[in-house]
Amino acid sequence: MARHTVCRVQDLPVGEIVPVNAGRARLVLSRLKTGEVKAYAGRCPHQGAYLEFGCISDLTEAERPNEVSVDPSCSVLRCPWHGFEFSLENGQAVVADDHGRFLKLRPFDVQIEGDDVIVVT
Repeated sequence: MARHTVCRVQDLPVGEIVPVNAGRARLVLSRLKTGEVKAYAGRCPHQGAYLEFGCISDLTEAERPNEVSVDPSCSVLRCPWHGFEFSLENGQAVVADDHGRFLKLRPFDVQIEGDDVIVVT
């Protein structure tokens, strides 16, 4: 396993996508509202879109038309191509794909040492 210092903690605003290189891997980092830093592979598992061009929002849900609720405790990364949404807490897709599968982002271990963000690949 290789350790890569990819940025400093202050370079990660809460709720934003920050693309980084860890060796030859292109990753996306995000700092959650809790302060935890998450790292995922930079390509969408659906069709390979670059997630660094996606966006982050709170989870929105609806059980009936025109009744939408927002859950600010769950941050969602939305793919820029087809709108697939993934929970930043665990990388799990919010809804199943056309084949009934729940896709998942590939996670990487993150360690904070002083002000440095280190990703283990």
